[in-house]
Amino acid sequence: MTPEAIRTISQVRHEFYKLFAAEISEPVNITKGNSYSSNTAKVSWIDRYQRPNYACLYAHIAPDRLLPDRPLILRLGVNQGLNFEPTKRHQELHLNRQKLLRFELTLLPDEILKFVPWLISLLQTHEKGSGLITPPCLLNFDTLDELLLYGAWTQKAEVAFCQSMPQKPLVASQF
Repeated sequence: MTPEAIRTISQVRHEFYKLFAAEISEPVNITKGNSYSSNTAKVSWIDRYQRPNYACLYAHIAPDRLLPDRPLILRLGVNQGLNFEPTKRHQELHLNRQKLLRFELTLLPDEILKFVPWLISLLQTHEKGSGLITPPCLLNFDTLDELLLYGAWTQKAEVAFCQSMPQKPLVASQF
């Protein structure tokens, strides 16, 4: 990853976690993380059912020395993305309650802060059993079930990713 991409991720992550902590109605813990250890930066909180939750923001793809023109595309993992699983005790305590929201959202750095209020609302409406709310940017899913099963991409992130893929030249056998 280029130094500029590292700085951008760090700055966007800091702003996202700070804004998220200010807007969620639960006490949060922000772990700064270290790229040289398994301690990944994340924001975590305990929900009203006493279940541990977390969100982490990291690079899905980023420019580097070999591909300096590759776009910086981020991924927001909500209770997913760090290979973190709640302890068995927490799983047993909450078998009869609503499932924990677990999904990944792929987006561009300039889109992430727009998603803080949406994410807070999504967490709150999910706890109440309400439906999906309108996201601040176009996403490639229609239902909450699709979001939970497949994750989602913003339209701009999907376009940036597709444009970054190398195009194979057509060969005579393809005509």
